[in-house]
Amino acid sequence: MPRPHIMFVQAQMIPWSTGLHGDARRDVEHKLLSLDDTDASSTCIVRYPAGWSRTSAEHLTTHEEFLVLDGALEINGRVYEKHTYGFLPAGYRRERARSTHGAVLLTMFYGAVHKGAGAGGDFDQKLLVEYVNPLQMDWDPGLVDPQLSKGVAIKPLRTDPYTGETSFLYCSPPHRVPPGMAKPQWTHPMVEELYTLEGDYVWGDLGRMQRGGYCWWRENVYHGPAGTDTGYNLFVRTVNGPLVNTFDTVKKPFTWDPPHTPILPPELAPYGQPLPPSPNY
Repeated sequence: MPRPHIMFVQAQMIPWSTGLHGDARRDVEHKLLSLDDTDASSTCIVRYPAGWSRTSAEHLTTHEEFLVLDGALEINGRVYEKHTYGFLPAGYRRERARSTHGAVLLTMFYGAVHKGAGAGGDFDQKLLVEYVNPLQMDWDPGLVDPQLSKGVAIKPLRTDPYTGETSFLYCSPPHRVPPGMAKPQWTHPMVEELYTLEGDYVWGDLGRMQRGGYCWWRENVYHGPAGTDTGYNLFVRTVNGPLVNTFDTVKKPFTWDPPHTPILPPELAPYGQPLPPSPNY
């Protein structure tokens, strides 16, 4: 079935499994965040062990999109370090790959993870985003929906030339939405996928999502209001179209300490516990 609504799960609670959803890279580990049973597309955290390598050329039959969470991975001589990003289309030829000290990547596969036959190298050049280093980019507040609170900003990573789907980093300063303030809930006509790189995102109707928190926000489902007392840095991806926000007309009160009530499918329900807070001292 299509991917279920997930709001939200902490990746730290999900156990590691060997291999991937397919026959490629059986020598890595992954945490499965979401899976579409109809087309085998998935979002995973993939862990490459120290010393992992591919010395001969290979390619996948599906698109692979990733953001490095930790460590470093080298592909075709280019080193992807923490928070660097790539979108490698189906058929993109990897002449060689390795991770000397290990790496952990947030990875989106657009189908089952199978190695392609033949030499590869035949891929859609319009889809290729070979390398982006967000640490060398400025935050752009002008790209944010003007209906949202001031202070947030975006670093664009990719926009699909055919569908308008987009991937970007989204940040907020701390102390956004003061206590007692009311805000409307909102939704989208497309799927919004979220992964919390740093900080806390407080959902008034769901609880406190911390670093490692993951969402697959289905179309036309309202959530919120939301805010942050710590600030946050999120990876955001839209699926089935560009980002469009639709706000309710009714404002609801917001609190910094909402009850932990995530909405999870049965396969993720055992991992739905809140992440224990850790002090900054």
